[in-house]
Amino acid sequence: MTNKEEKRVKSVAGKALKSFSPVTPFLTMPFHRSSAPAVFYLLKNILTEFFFLQQKQKHGFAHIPLLFADNQLDEKIPFTPEKVDIYMDFVPFFLRPLTMIIKRFGVKKAMPLCADFARFVGTLYKQAGTVYRVCMTTTHRPDYRENHKFRMIHRHDPHFLCVPSLHVCIAVGCYTYFKNLFDKENFPAEEKNLRLDELYKGAVDIIESVLYVKQHSVNCIPAALYMMTINGRKELFAPDDYVKFINDLFAHSPEIPESDRKEIIGYIHFIYERMLLEGAGCEDWREPIFHWFKTYAKDTGQFQDKA
Repeated sequence: MTNKEEKRVKSVAGKALKSFSPVTPFLTMPFHRSSAPAVFYLLKNILTEFFFLQQKQKHGFAHIPLLFADNQLDEKIPFTPEKVDIYMDFVPFFLRPLTMIIKRFGVKKAMPLCADFARFVGTLYKQAGTVYRVCMTTTHRPDYRENHKFRMIHRHDPHFLCVPSLHVCIAVGCYTYFKNLFDKENFPAEEKNLRLDELYKGAVDIIESVLYVKQHSVNCIPAALYMMTINGRKELFAPDDYVKFINDLFAHSPEIPESDRKEIIGYIHFIYERMLLEGAGCEDWREPIFHWFKTYAKDTGQFQDKA
């Protein structure tokens, strides 16, 4: 390692990820030949498999069945508007580690690493889109517009793409991806553990926030974790690792009684494990999710009508 490289490493080693700007990847990745194609792939999938897909449904250009995915257990999680800051921090959450990588390694070495992560996230959008195009899902969220963030959510999010939750997929995926990258790039143990602790806590906070602000139901969580187990680079994480995420939900939430918390995480465990068992015998990884759609629609007396 050259003196210049050592200086770069030392300059970022003790800094929390939260201190890094989420803007740097926007200013570098689209303009570097090793990362620009990956950025295009990511943006294309975000637009086609998420934003435009919902807008076409909203304005009547698509007619995909729509299922309400609410669960009675959602009522045990209090609507907590102040958690919207965590919910809205979702994109910066997965951009800040890229800034750290750029600052630590320099642009030339960092761009291929950043490009691989962009492709990883882009693939998650594409995989989720193959589910959304068969059946969309929504919940009865409160019509709360007391601050600009909620007004922006209601204005721009038609709220048709709940199962699987991409917030959950990408929050968990960010942790698992960088856990592997830190090992491959031989990060010192102290620095690696500092980063991973922050990423893990951030991922759990984001998963909790989607339920606190009522953008998702508890039914949205297991399908996302199932998708990540099957498609989220299996060499990075095993089912037991995803089980830990479930066990740690609301572990520091005094507003939720322990008996309610156990019921919530027990239900998420049950659906997640059932999907894993069903998926083991399916050629198409989506079949357990589609089966859940049909069963839940029947159990709740819903018809999967056009939106």
